[in-house]
Amino acid sequence: MVLLTEKLKKRLTINTIDISENTTAIRSLDWDRDRFDIEFGLQNGTTYNSFLIRGEKIALVDTSHEKFRQLYFDTLTGLINPQDIDYLIVSHTEPDHSGLVKDLLQLAPHITVVASKVAIQFLEDLVHQPFKRKIVKNGDRLELGNGHELEFVIAPNLHWPDTIFTFDHKTQILYTCDAFGLHYCSESTFDDDLAAIEADFKYYYDCLMGPNARSVLSAMKRMAELNTIRIIATGHGPLLYHNVEELTSRYRHWSQGQTKAETPVGIFYVSEYGFGTQIAQSIA
Repeated sequence: MVLLTEKLKKRLTINTIDISENTTAIRSLDWDRDRFDIEFGLQNGTTYNSFLIRGEKIALVDTSHEKFRQLYFDTLTGLINPQDIDYLIVSHTEPDHSGLVKDLLQLAPHITVVASKVAIQFLEDLVHQPFKRKIVKNGDRLELGNGHELEFVIAPNLHWPDTIFTFDHKTQILYTCDAFGLHYCSESTFDDDLAAIEADFKYYYDCLMGPNARSVLSAMKRMAELNTIRIIATGHGPLLYHNVEELTSRYRHWSQGQTKAETPVGIFYVSEYGFGTQIAQSIA
């Protein structure tokens, strides 16, 4: 019974860590999640990563899954008074990252939501309340003060149509939400052990990003126009710090190969009298 209680306590946890100047990661650790997006299984759980950037203005990048509601807001309010947050940057509206947007806006309705045009349209149907908004396009910038100037990169289909990346020119951190992430839950904030994570990194790419390889390459072309990227702050799993060049190179290589690959098509049929077979073979 004691062991079971300890396991249940550990199932959902949160840790926070300062990852750069005036920048805090809030990582919701979902230790036991064994399936994601319905169709693919997980071996090592996952995390939902949120980030707090403090300049003269304060921005929160993404929230968390609704299952972390109490834990997340207890943690957030321990770091900052939500009334002091000026901007909420919504990288995309998939519920595992935007699940607490409505709660946050009810708590602090003055917050301006920063997102792509498509994301704002989606949010209107999700939160069902008026909210302040700022629609951003590729290359737009947002000045937070104290050197924190955020630049936005439009990255549709990675893996939702409303996705944006956010680059902080002061800290050289690129916030990418799902892109470059992986479903891997551990206390380690960064990619300290490449051998431990690379199988999950590849599996995640194959399941989520590979089908949108052309969009990956388009986003990486836009990323190349930014200054040096020191950290990739992903929405899932460890943040990329020690292996930024290696793992982004793998994304490029895999995506280039994917765009040249032939797409197999399966034809499934049942034939009682042979006519279905004839039709299927004619299509093939």
